[in-house]
Amino acid sequence: MKLIGWLLGLTYFLLVLAFALNNTGLVTLNFTSRVAIDAPLVIVIVACFLAGILLGLLALLPAVFRLRRQVRQFTRNTRLSQAAREAAAESFGDRLASAARNVGAVGIEIDTRFPR
Repeated sequence: MKLIGWLLGLTYFLLVLAFALNNTGLVTLNFTSRVAIDAPLVIVIVACFLAGILLGLLALLPAVFRLRRQVRQFTRNTRLSQAAREAAAESFGDRLASAARNVGAVGIEIDTRFPR
């Protein structure tokens, strides 16, 4: 699956590169009425392509941080629930041993706790 993604990305990049190399004429970029820059069209196309990549990555950052926080919370909750299960199993074993002692099974040398 990763290979398909890389191949699609490489194909897209090569198409953009071919388009840029076929359009090498000079263009005038007018930023304001007084500021204008003459640059080769290939530079403008590649700069717009890279700006799009950068803006796409910036748009993904909030989702990435949210997902990392969720993974951290799930991991913490899993550790807490495992500790709670172990504590419950141990307390159940202690209660069972206490009940066995109360009914007169004091001299039996059997471990009544659940195996770990």
